[in-house]
Amino acid sequence: MRNWLVFILVLSGTMLLTSSRRKETAAQQRDLAVFREVVLQKEGRLDLHGDKEDVLQTFKKLDAHFSKRLSLLNQFRLYATALSKIKCGHTQIHPNKEVFRAWLKTRNSLPIDMYLIGKRLVVNKLLPQDVRELSEGKSSYESSKKVPAGSEILSIDGETVYDMMNKISRFLSSDEDGIDFKYFQAAQLFDFFRHLSGPFDQDSIQVKYVYELDTTSIYLQTGTAPVHTMNKRLTQSGIRFKQNETGFGTFKIADDAGYFRFTSFKSAYGKKYNEFLEASFRKLKRKKIDKLIIDVRGNTGGAMQYALMRYIVGEDITLGRYLVEKPKRMFESRHLKKWNPDFFKHRRVSKVQKRLKRKGSFDNGIVKTKEVDEQLIYDGEIVVITDEGTFSSAAILACHLKTLANAKIIGRTAGGSFYAGNAGTLVLELPESKLKMFVNPNTFYSHLDPVADPFAIKQPDIVLNPLLLDYDQREAYYLGEGQNAFK
Repeated sequence: MRNWLVFILVLSGTMLLTSSRRKETAAQQRDLAVFREVVLQKEGRLDLHGDKEDVLQTFKKLDAHFSKRLSLLNQFRLYATALSKIKCGHTQIHPNKEVFRAWLKTRNSLPIDMYLIGKRLVVNKLLPQDVRELSEGKSSYESSKKVPAGSEILSIDGETVYDMMNKISRFLSSDEDGIDFKYFQAAQLFDFFRHLSGPFDQDSIQVKYVYELDTTSIYLQTGTAPVHTMNKRLTQSGIRFKQNETGFGTFKIADDAGYFRFTSFKSAYGKKYNEFLEASFRKLKRKKIDKLIIDVRGNTGGAMQYALMRYIVGEDITLGRYLVEKPKRMFESRHLKKWNPDFFKHRRVSKVQKRLKRKGSFDNGIVKTKEVDEQLIYDGEIVVITDEGTFSSAAILACHLKTLANAKIIGRTAGGSFYAGNAGTLVLELPESKLKMFVNPNTFYSHLDPVADPFAIKQPDIVLNPLLLDYDQREAYYLGEGQNAFK
């Protein structure tokens, strides 16, 4: 009788476990169905930078994966990989708190906080709380092992930063699948993406680094990540990013050169922005300045800069096309976030495009420069400063300046395409996992025809890759190099 009771209990437990797993896989499949439906209905063009059939086949292969129980980290991996196949940097998924918690629970990190400056991996100073917590349970010998703050990491477990980024790249989206913008996206979350691409499979990992010109190799034990230091760094990075999105840029005369610093184009439109541009170019003309620096490092875009370009090329010059490939429909997925400025804008520009088409004046979205005071058109030398974060409308501005005004590019390769991209970000939240991702119903094109190698045009005339930890020092350095580039 007792054996029979044990059998019943085991069978019941198995049935409950099976039922729970079925519910979990059903929930995963509901998420997948929403993901596929919304991306196919709202992403501007799946074939903008690649083969549409390849994207569809990747989406189809997800069925087999999501029919089995998946951890949240693995769900994130699969969605990120699928979206990267579209090869559009706006179309991506970001890890939420639950994904971060799942990663941290693996305790598969090194006892250092690392982040990218450009394409160089550096070590952050640990907070005292992390120093104490990371030492718990370790011998005094292991606790004494340190990598000095400010060190540059050359390799981890025998892999260079370049090697690790190549593995990480499959989880990050970028225009034309270029690697540069992926460095920018991974900058503050390098260890997270390093774990996604290949968790450590040993307890002791070799780290090779440079500090004050000395190269050192050290073995560190894996375990808990320095969470408090990471949180502080991520918070500071988020604050700076939001600050950079406010306002529409700055302008000054630096020695004998004009200097625009645009950290974002999110607010760079409208009456006040046009007044700012007019006043800036009027100052250039009044002071007879014939050297102009336009710095768009870390500028991930926003409004297209057609208004600025009219002061460079004049009126009625074709700058490309902009259209809503997937306009607002009467009924949209309830999983798209609708009470936010991005969706309101999507609805508004969809109506405008529909009205222009009805009037026969849409002209396939062709954009030309508008009227400008000819006395203010700038005809001197131009230097553009770009880096991995120069994306979307900022990259298109760099393209226009290079090809229409013979501007010199310095810095590092821009992350965004000089040819085309999907934009107009809408937020999709999956109903079960609550993962959030971005789809982009609009498509923009520069005035250039597509080419076999879209990266060649973006290569800087002068490459700059300094390791400067201080933000203000970096700003001063690039301004100085911009001035030197005229010589």
